[in-house]
Amino acid sequence: MSRTAKTLALTEEERRQLTQIDERGSDWRERRRARTVLLLDKGLSISAVVTAQKIHKETVACHRDAWLARGVTGLRDLPRSGAPRKLSETHKQVLCAWATAEACTAPQLRNRLLEEHGVQVSVWLVQSALTEKGYVWKRTRHSLKKTG
Repeated sequence: MSRTAKTLALTEEERRQLTQIDERGSDWRERRRARTVLLLDKGLSISAVVTAQKIHKETVACHRDAWLARGVTGLRDLPRSGAPRKLSETHKQVLCAWATAEACTAPQLRNRLLEEHGVQVSVWLVQSALTEKGYVWKRTRHSLKKTG
């Protein structure tokens, strides 16, 4: 039983999209996948693409198959398994609003989130969420004073 090689035949618009992703994409994985598809479209064999990109042949085949099945959306990562996020985007916005309205510590924000929304998270997660949104903590003069 012989297997036929899967070939790519990209349209000019698809080539343009892939080139744009390859040159300006923000995710390095998407850029690599786009480059793989472009190289395969040029007629290179899987072995030649493996040599050019220094990746495994099964990876090249997976990138090709994802492109054939889903097109541009096949370049993106699929959702990963694991626990859902503890803080939704809405909770992060609420934390930002509270932090903007009054000066609070992270433990105070955590306790308020638990009381008002029933969401139990660590202080570190509250700090990370606010840092992600551009909030910065500064140490007070009192905490910088030398003792003794």
